Amino acid sequence: MQNRTKVRRRVLACARCRRRKLSCDGKVPACTRCVDARVQCVGFDSSTQQEVPRSIADFLEAHIATLAGRPEGSTSTFSSPSNSGDSDAHYSIQWGTEKCAFTDSLVNRVMEDITPPFLGVTKAQPLLQCVVKGTQLPSKKGPVVSTDLDENHPRSIINPQPSKSHFHELIPDEVGANILFQNYLDRVITQYPIYHRNDVTTAFNSIYHRKASNLDQDTVRNRYIVCIMMAISLSTAARSNLQKANETAYQLVRHAMQWIPEVATNDIAGLQAILFLTQYIFLNPRMADLWLLTGLISQAVIDLGLHQELPNHSTISAYHRDMRRRLFWCAFEMEVGVCSIFLRPTSLPIRHIEVAFPVEIDDTAITQSVMELTGRVSKFTQRIICRFRLIEAEVISVLWHGDPIPSGSTSIEQWMQRCIADISLWQQEIYAAANMNRDPGLVARWKEMTLYSDISVPYILVTLYRPSRRIPDPNTCQMMIALVNAVKVADGYFQQSEAEAGRIKYVFHPCHHVFNCALVFLQGLQRCKQEVSQAYSWEDIEEWMHVFGKCFSRIAERWTAAQRCLEEYERLLSPIKNEYLDFLEHNASLLPLSSQAPATSRGPHRYSAPGPSSATPPAPPSAPAKIDEAFNLWSAFNPSTTPSATKSPSVLPYNTPPRDWNAEFSLRYGTESIPGL
Repeated sequence: MQNRTKVRRRVLACARCRRRKLSCDGKVPACTRCVDARVQCVGFDSSTQQEVPRSIADFLEAHIATLAGRPEGSTSTFSSPSNSGDSDAHYSIQWGTEKCAFTDSLVNRVMEDITPPFLGVTKAQPLLQCVVKGTQLPSKKGPVVSTDLDENHPRSIINPQPSKSHFHELIPDEVGANILFQNYLDRVITQYPIYHRNDVTTAFNSIYHRKASNLDQDTVRNRYIVCIMMAISLSTAARSNLQKANETAYQLVRHAMQWIPEVATNDIAGLQAILFLTQYIFLNPRMADLWLLTGLISQAVIDLGLHQELPNHSTISAYHRDMRRRLFWCAFEMEVGVCSIFLRPTSLPIRHIEVAFPVEIDDTAITQSVMELTGRVSKFTQRIICRFRLIEAEVISVLWHGDPIPSGSTSIEQWMQRCIADISLWQQEIYAAANMNRDPGLVARWKEMTLYSDISVPYILVTLYRPSRRIPDPNTCQMMIALVNAVKVADGYFQQSEAEAGRIKYVFHPCHHVFNCALVFLQGLQRCKQEVSQAYSWEDIEEWMHVFGKCFSRIAERWTAAQRCLEEYERLLSPIKNEYLDFLEHNASLLPLSSQAPATSRGPHRYSAPGPSSATPPAPPSAPAKIDEAFNLWSAFNPSTTPSATKSPSVLPYNTPPRDWNAEFSLRYGTESIPGL
């Protein structure tokens, strides 16, 4: 008889029905047969051949009820569902009691082996157990490079396999490394000051210049810092062979993942390591799931108490206090940026924040013992971006999460005008500071900030005036404002992608923001045909349609999976474009031949929308269209579900690092001169 491959079926039957060989409907928390028999329904794990709880909620409730009757100090004998198939020897480590910032001691004891206070699924599992999937694209076709929660899967970064490459074979040569290190100090660390300048310098010198004061400084943590620092800098500084540069950076980070269990400790240093990794993932979202990762980081911030200011005490140094502030605002900016994209609430507070912004003087004026407040101001980028995130978080919370209108505004319209005034003032301050700058080394940085504000202001206008849960049917004037500003956002991101080498070019936010704005543009074009045709020529509209596709194409050069956004946009655009052309043709046929005159073109970059008018009637609700469906579905995309057939790194061709990184990637650029380097 021919041999047949044995296929393992997924077992849905509960343990009782399985033993009795009866059909089981698999209902949760209890199947029908167990309910009728009035017995406890217990699940069955086919991979471990052991019983497991059918419902985590019921399991915890029963566990809490059991603990409530125990004397203080007793411990739980229940194993968590995720540990049910593991041997006792594997979990023989005794963990001390840790208190979580938002739970009482009883719940802490229940959750101790299920959800530890800091970044993990269980204390016996690696730190990033949940973060094993690539970040999802905003497309109806599903997420990108998602995999099952399999710690042995080649996509997983939480249970890293031994690297096939030697550390010194992957890292840059000394000349290339010096250029990348200088680029990181000049242009990267000021936006995300996760590490102090001295920390990254010590790590770099311990690997390249062998200036370590003792042999212990060439540590795993220093190698981890150098790998990710070189990857971040290479992703921004390369001027040629960009695809190979991105793959080389990706390999550096993959190599650093083998040290995650050692560097991701339950303290400030561990939080720094994960924040550093997340900074790279914004440049390459296929590395891990940003939604899960930023959520874990926020929980760590709360558990470490970074969301609260330390009391004034002689034992707390200004250096330590400032570093805590840095990490809080780095985590805040990352979480708000991701949560606002997915229209979900944040874990960290967005109002009445106690933590002050860190000092903006250069790290050369900050040491463990002394902080010279007269030093050169260079770390202003983080404060500017976080102020924008505060406005963005307020807008999302009110329009999408049902939060009340902040005090000081009596109506939603007045609150909207206040938000517009706040973001306009924010932009004016940026332009004023850029014009007052007299430091040649900061000219390019301020130019980046002015372009950032040129994108952020229209993005807030789009967020305010697009359909939302609070205002599902904005009027025609509001839709027109959202439409015009959606084009500004896409055009601004395209200009940002054209920036010279060395500038940070993230892909996660641009990809999601531009796709979101593309949906707003298409929806506005479909609902406001008459108003659009009266205000703009066909040449204007055609150019605007091209802006979104052009932006997606440029993003896809750094995040190849973003090509799917372009395909989705073109699929949605085609019927709406034809519908709009039919509308124009129909209107033209109704006019006398003598009165037909071409609309005056305002040029492809003349963005103007009609001002608010009380006489403007609300847009009549139209029948559900494909673009409305896409718009509604976009906010519900889950970045951690749905499998993907994308190739894993293990099957991709190995990219051999070059010997001369400067020659291969054209790394040299006009380095900004910074005093005290």
